[in-house]
Amino acid sequence: MVRTCAMLAAIVFWGASTAAANDLCGATIFADVRLDHDLTCAGNGLTVGADRIRINLDGHTITGSGVGVGISVVGRSDVSIKGGTIRNFVTGVLIANSSGVVVNNAQLVDHVDGVDVQAGSVGNTIKASHFEGNRTRGIMLRSNTSAIVVKDNSFVANRVSILVNGPVGSTVKDNTVSSSTLAGIRIGPEATDNLISDNVVTSNPAGIEFLVMSGASAVGNLLRANTLALNACGLKGPVAGNILKENVFQSNAADSCP
Repeated sequence: MVRTCAMLAAIVFWGASTAAANDLCGATIFADVRLDHDLTCAGNGLTVGADRIRINLDGHTITGSGVGVGISVVGRSDVSIKGGTIRNFVTGVLIANSSGVVVNNAQLVDHVDGVDVQAGSVGNTIKASHFEGNRTRGIMLRSNTSAIVVKDNSFVANRVSILVNGPVGSTVKDNTVSSSTLAGIRIGPEATDNLISDNVVTSNPAGIEFLVMSGASAVGNLLRANTLALNACGLKGPVAGNILKENVFQSNAADSCP
């Protein structure tokens, strides 16, 4: 175990090593990290300070106090985050102006936003992860992002599980989405050329919802082979200008509504 001095707690140089309990809270990481214990952070968790960083939570949990960001990736490329739980921050994982970031096999629980993908982000992947109890969104894909892949994740009891707010050329597929308190998947008016495919969306007020803002809604997206079941409304909002193919509607109170 490598221990850092208090004055170095904010800037950490590691190679697949660990720190004394909670020493990593607020740290900027410049080399690979593998946790061997849980962290409880009063503010931010970790900030990625270099490209090609691997963060392996190794089954451990980073717990926040309801403020800050669990793991921040800003202006970086080829970063991996995997293998544990991030709980109770404003944002679990923040990705901005970054490419090649992979969030894999993680648990994002009890945040405002589980993963927030912000402007300038291209070619990032969120996969095989679980999102639960996030108070605004499980995953937020903002405008000025592209080629984002969200696949093979599970979502339970988030307010909105996936908000496809404004990405271009992105893919949301093979996810299971249930018991959202507002909507399973929402598509914002700036979203275009996205594929929403093979998702199973059940027991939500709205399964897939097209948002209308200033009289506009999204066009140019393909919704294919999604299963929408047991929702109050299977497909909500205006769908003109989008392509719907082979979607399955089962036991919704209404299969579609305005």
